[in-house]
Amino acid sequence: MSVHISILSSSKGLKPYALQLSAITKSVEAAVRKLLPVKDIDVVFYDNPEGTIEEVGGIGGFTPSANTVFISLNPRHKHFKRALKEELAYTLAHEFHHAIRFRTPIKKETLLEAIISEGLADHFALEVTGRKKPAPWCIALTRDQKEALLKRASKEWNEEGYDHHAWFYGSALKKLPRWTGYALGYDLVEKYLAVHPRASASTLVADDASQFPLVF
Repeated sequence: MSVHISILSSSKGLKPYALQLSAITKSVEAAVRKLLPVKDIDVVFYDNPEGTIEEVGGIGGFTPSANTVFISLNPRHKHFKRALKEELAYTLAHEFHHAIRFRTPIKKETLLEAIISEGLADHFALEVTGRKKPAPWCIALTRDQKEALLKRASKEWNEEGYDHHAWFYGSALKKLPRWTGYALGYDLVEKYLAVHPRASASTLVADDASQFPLVF
């Protein structure tokens, strides 16, 4: 089995899009397969507005393991139909990279690993889809914010008990802007790729986060 698609249908909201969801997933699987091995992955689509990103039309992804990708959808979002055409492939490619990276020896659950993993996944999504414009979370910080927050993150790089939600989704209490971890990861990986033009997010899928330059 390679990629198995499940579309949860109890809410009825996704039924009109079932064929499109399957077709896009199979297309992304084929594109990813040209770069990395894809096998034994369950992709589960479900009506879950709380797990989606408003800015990209009601789509969100989560990959808890090497064998499972959850795609949250909000079919009632006013831009949902457009998002399926323009954003779903990016999200799937991003999550497939996570699933494949889970199969490597990299097991550390540290802030550094999480930040680099997200940066790699976003660059892989661009690699697969051919998109030029980064996702909004990749460019969520100003230059000054990135420099200050990178310095702050460096004090927690190897901590496994870091606050993932705060670093990636924001925390007013901790003064962490929304999407900090994603933006830092995207830029750190981008810097590495600029210095190593023969590398790509696909070739780096099994590389340890510690090899990336931790400066902008």
